[in-house]
Parts: sequence; structure tokens; C-alpha cells
Amino acid sequence: MSKLNGLILTGGRSVRMGQDKSQLVYHDKPQREHLTDLLKPYCSVVYWSVNVAQAAELVDSEQLRIVDAFDLPGPLNGILSALKFDPEAAWFVVACDMPLLTVLSLDTLIKGRNEAKIATVFYDSDGKLPEPLLGIYEPAFGSVAEQAVTEGTYSPRDLLRQNDIQLLTAPDVSELANINDPAARAALNL
Repeated sequence: MSKLNGLILTGGRSVRMGQDKSQLVYHDKPQREHLTDLLKPYCSVVYWSVNVAQAAELVDSEQLRIVDAFDLPGPLNGILSALKFDPEAAWFVVACDMPLLTVLSLDTLIKGRNEAKIATVFYDSDGKLPEPLLGIYEPAFGSVAEQAVTEGTYSPRDLLRQNDIQLLTAPDVSELANINDPAARAALNL
């Protein structure tokens, strides 16, 4: 079984939210710290995926991080950067904007993991497409993603749809909610 590292995707620009979503407080601490604590029991080590500007701001932080290694749009940048950083590891990936996530979903992914596939993910909240921002990406995903990028494909969801993956039904689809703007945040009961 491949070593499993954790990766909190924090490198987005948070344009719709108007502030860094990874630093929003939902559970008495910044979201990136809360998610790190959630992932630690499942992973050898947990990293924050950060962009260059965030890396400069975190220069004094002891938190392990992986700086975006590519100039790609969207979350594939962080996922592919992690796979380049440690190509032998599988990566338990979580987006920083999922404040409703609990161990219920994490346990389900771990139990349903299929290492023979390039990734194990849930169906999205509509139950039709793969949810790329919460899942386990096996080492083999790296070469698939690199090839896709050379062909101009940057969508992790498209890569998941086009390849042999393990798809699971989420035990509670509300945990997959991405909170991307102030109105969605205000509507939360946290």
C-alpha cells in the first residue's frame, strides 16, 4: 500500500469570498488548521498546498507546505505539484472550502479506497459527476495528469471522468458543500 499524505488545497485566489478561504474560522480555528487536524489520523504527514504569495506569508510557519510548481489554472496545480513533490505517495486531497466535512466522509473514502484505480472519490452533490476536491489520488494519477496538461486539459473533474476511478456515494452529501462566497457562508449554521 502506498504511503498516504494529506493535502489541503489552499492556493486558490478566493475572489468570490473576498478573503482567503483557508483562513476563515468555522470550528474555533482557521479552516486550514481544522482540516489538517481532521486528516492527521489518516495520513503519514499533512501539507498545505499554497501559491507563491501564500508561501511568502507563511515563511515563519512550521506547517509543511507545497508551493505550486506549475502555472496552471485551478486545483490541478496543487494536486500535480504534490504528486511531483512525492511521486511515490498517494494523496488524500481536501479543498479548504468544505467546512461541513467530518470523519464520516473521510472514513468512507479510506474504507472504499481502491489502489488499483488512479483515484477514489465521491459522486458530487448531484450524484452524477466525480467530486475532485475531496478524494484519494494514487501515484498513477500523476502521469495521467501530466499527459492531460500537455493536451490542454486542466480540469481534475474531466480527468476523473475520462479515466478508471473508484466512485463512491457520499454518506452525507452536505459535507461536500463548497462555501465560496459571503452569502453561502452566512447561510451556514456553524
